Amino acid sequence: MPNAKADYVRRQPQTRKHECHWPGCAEQVPPAMWGCRKHWFALPKELRDRVWRCYRPGQEIDMKPSAAYLEVARDVQAWIASKGGDDGR
Repeated sequence: MPNAKADYVRRQPQTRKHECHWPGCAEQVPPAMWGCRKHWFALPKELRDRVWRCYRPGQEIDMKPSAAYLEVARDVQAWIASKGGDDGR
């Protein structure tokens, strides 16, 4: 069965300046994506899964992420800070 959310994200172009959410990473990614491939996969799978579950297609357009998405975004940044911002690569 096709994954409509994944298909949506893959189809989204670079419509505006949008950097990877990893602190200090200036790589441009489409606004529907959390970050660059390197840093996305540097996150623990549990955090990636939570981001994915809470992401709503179109939130990057209407700028209205859910409270759950904002909570996991804070948790991701706290995890990165706890590692000293080091992605281990």
